[in-house]
Amino acid sequence: MGSRRNNLIVLALVVVLLGVAAYFIFIDEPVTRSTQLGLDLQGGVSAQLEGSQTGGGKVTREEMVQAADLIRQRIDRLGVAEPDVRVQSENQIVVQIPGVKNPDEVIRIIGSTAQLGFYQVLAGDPALTEPPQIVPADEVDNIKEDIMENLQDDDAYKEGKTKILFSETPARQGDGIEVYGYIVNENPDLTGDSLKQNGATVEFDQTTGKRIVSLELTAEGGRQMGELTQRMVNESLTSGEPAQLAIALDQDIQSAPTVEDTLGANISISNDGLPDGLPEEEAKQLETVLNTGALPVNMQVISQTTVGPTLGLSSLKSGLLASLVGFGLVLLLLFVIYRALGVVADLALLIYAFLLWGLIVIIPITVTLPGIAGIVLSIGVAADANVVIFERIKEEIRRGKTPRSAIQAGYDKGFRAILD
Repeated sequence: MGSRRNNLIVLALVVVLLGVAAYFIFIDEPVTRSTQLGLDLQGGVSAQLEGSQTGGGKVTREEMVQAADLIRQRIDRLGVAEPDVRVQSENQIVVQIPGVKNPDEVIRIIGSTAQLGFYQVLAGDPALTEPPQIVPADEVDNIKEDIMENLQDDDAYKEGKTKILFSETPARQGDGIEVYGYIVNENPDLTGDSLKQNGATVEFDQTTGKRIVSLELTAEGGRQMGELTQRMVNESLTSGEPAQLAIALDQDIQSAPTVEDTLGANISISNDGLPDGLPEEEAKQLETVLNTGALPVNMQVISQTTVGPTLGLSSLKSGLLASLVGFGLVLLLLFVIYRALGVVADLALLIYAFLLWGLIVIIPITVTLPGIAGIVLSIGVAADANVVIFERIKEEIRRGKTPRSAIQAGYDKGFRAILD
């Protein structure tokens, strides 16, 4: 009586588990869940990043862990599901992002140091009065060298105390890139530490209607910005030269507005040269890297592998086909060899496979090609357990036991053998 009751409890538990698995697999529409596929099955990008200090100092483990956390936050803000970001060694981070459509752009975003700096553009900079150089994209580096040579002859340039930064924007008319050169102080007047947490927001300018990235500074940052711009305005009134504030990200000028009055805690990055202002994708990327903060170390991509969606789909189809064929052969062999007991084993394996699928969906677990092989192996182990038990049952029957006693003894002895 007790044995029958235990069997009913186990049966009820299995039915409940099947119901839960079926709910999450087929019915759970409000929180739609799909099987998460790994990089090798749905395509994506894998990159290895190496960290270094600007002055050549040693990178610490804590800095690499912090950098990995910031990179993960950036990927999350890009809306990419299930990224794998891990510190591999003292100065290397491995990033795997499945399903990404623009891998090169994503790697550029997550690997950028995102050091934000505000610089006063120094008086006498020819970039304030001369038109920009408009060149094809493949000639930008050459024109930068020419601009740098010209600016180094300017009185405002002082070796070791100032430096030259550039901005690159699409040409206002026709094709090409507008390249500006700016002479600024070696160190920024304000840094990204002055930016409020999540202080970068993509907005539309109320006056022009153009897309901008609005920056909200901390109270201290606003005070420092006020002092800086007030000094710039005073110098402009004295010299007669326009005052200009350069906003740089990783030493690239993003915006350099003319300052006509004292600024406070709210400023913006814009591009008045384009009809709609900043391109939508560029604005979102700026918002992402600024809100996640600067990486504590410089990151460089030392290797990158991209798996196309077609290759990933081919691997998925091949893996599923091999798994289904293998599973089908196991079911067929159990039925052919053990007949009625084989039917029971087949049913048990189908239930096991369904529960395993439900578990993968519920957690969720990222399925990779080796993972599919592991699933097939686990089903094979489960089938082997049935074989051990059935052979025990046959052995007990040969000893003269009744089928019921043989089944009970076979399961008891077989279970101990499986545990061993």
